[in-house]
Amino acid sequence: MFIRYRLPSFIGALVATAALFPAIASAEPVSLTVNTETSLQQILNRPCVIGDPSCHNKDVLPYTLIGPRMGSGTLESPTYTVQQLRDLIGGDTFSIGVDLNQAMGHDNGAYDLLRFTMSVNGTIVSSTTKSWTLIPTNPGNGFSDAAILGFDLSGFAPTDKVVFATTFSGARAGREQYFLQTALGTGGSGSASPVPEPASIILLGSGLAGIAAAYRRKRTRNE
Repeated sequence: MFIRYRLPSFIGALVATAALFPAIASAEPVSLTVNTETSLQQILNRPCVIGDPSCHNKDVLPYTLIGPRMGSGTLESPTYTVQQLRDLIGGDTFSIGVDLNQAMGHDNGAYDLLRFTMSVNGTIVSSTTKSWTLIPTNPGNGFSDAAILGFDLSGFAPTDKVVFATTFSGARAGREQYFLQTALGTGGSGSASPVPEPASIILLGSGLAGIAAAYRRKRTRNE
């Protein structure tokens, strides 16, 4: 009798819980945008996730090698952990620099970035929402011609698995590079605003305390 009474409530709870899963599974990925006005050098602390043999990664980060005559297709990076990326970028937010190495003859070396995504544990969480036609502005390897903005690892566990993927067409010469850079690095600074050192904080606190004491003395004399 007790089981019969409780069963409808239990089934109702299961149905309500199950109803949440389609909404979670169908959540739209965060939109990524492309900025073509900035340029940063691909160096050791801005390692490639997809690129050519000239990437300065060494033992810092493995990357996927682009084939020498790959004009179009889809490529995925190796699998990284969230903590591995956080250690490299110094936080949760970052961008991907795109270095184009195109022949400038046809359409000024136009290159079509059809899509770029970041997946966490097999689910796409960030994606460009349209294709972008990019033009190389920095001859040779090593400097970004564009930056893909909007990546954020906030809320993910350190052991979660991250994979990047690019779909492109129109590659005519050379091999492109996709490399990590800090979010603020897209503006050329490459670092965040300086954090006050402990000594500076103490001096600031002492100064504020002195002002407060002077104010109290003045108020006492006026009473």
